[in-house]
Amino acid sequence: MKRRHFLFLSSAAALSSFVPRAFAQSATVRITYVKSWPDSNLNTNIAAQILREHLGQSVELINTDAGPMWAAVATGRADATLTAWLPNTHQVYWERYKDQVINLGPITEGTWLGLAVPDYVPIDSIEDLDAHADRFGRRIVGIEAGAGIMINTQRAIEAYGIKNLRLINSSTPAMQAELARAVARKQWIVVTAWTPLGIWARFPLKQLADPKNIYGEQGHIDAVIHPSLQERSPETVEFLRRYKMPLEELQRMMLALDEGQALEMVTQEWLDRNRATVEQWVVETKAAVG
Repeated sequence: MKRRHFLFLSSAAALSSFVPRAFAQSATVRITYVKSWPDSNLNTNIAAQILREHLGQSVELINTDAGPMWAAVATGRADATLTAWLPNTHQVYWERYKDQVINLGPITEGTWLGLAVPDYVPIDSIEDLDAHADRFGRRIVGIEAGAGIMINTQRAIEAYGIKNLRLINSSTPAMQAELARAVARKQWIVVTAWTPLGIWARFPLKQLADPKNIYGEQGHIDAVIHPSLQERSPETVEFLRRYKMPLEELQRMMLALDEGQALEMVTQEWLDRNRATVEQWVVETKAAVG
């Protein structure tokens, strides 16, 4: 019995010596995100699935809002976020926490945000909003309080001297639902909007000009980590440096979600279509960490 037990332990030890370093991780990586934001939900879940299935990394996803998301990474309560909208949207958070985090670079480039109206609304600039406040129900329909676009929209209201419309806190799904109802009835509505987002494929919308450049130029969505992650899981850091999601791919997946497809189905379809890319990221990650 003792000899058999010894053989079992010896075999187990021998097998464990052949487990690649990248597959022998134990510490859980905590990624924080905003589940109600489609880009955040998609990017975070796809990256987490690759980390789990291809790099053997335990991952915990922490759903919160924009402010707490940044604070969690800055203080080390979370290890990473894939939802840093820079340089404009989350500028206030970046200025507050930039000395406590590390930016690994863009995941998605070419983002835009601002205010949008249906294309049947005959105005083209934020400067024109206040003169038609009654037609808009004296409201700008927003999303979650604390989101970067909400902070920038409050700045826009002040910069453009908008006195007769107020910014309504809501949520991304609620904003899209209000937009759908208004478009179906040909009613006037102005919403906080951005790209990537599925509404551009669903509704005839136009971006309102921002001559004062309150919302800034095109930006990008970055991966940001707490510095301690470099020691705790260098494989995760190297993978996140390589993880990229083109804008048009996000738009396509967002439209699928809007059409009722389950998140798990949409993310798995993307992974199936991009197996070669994922394999390349994994190979490069392993090579980088030795």
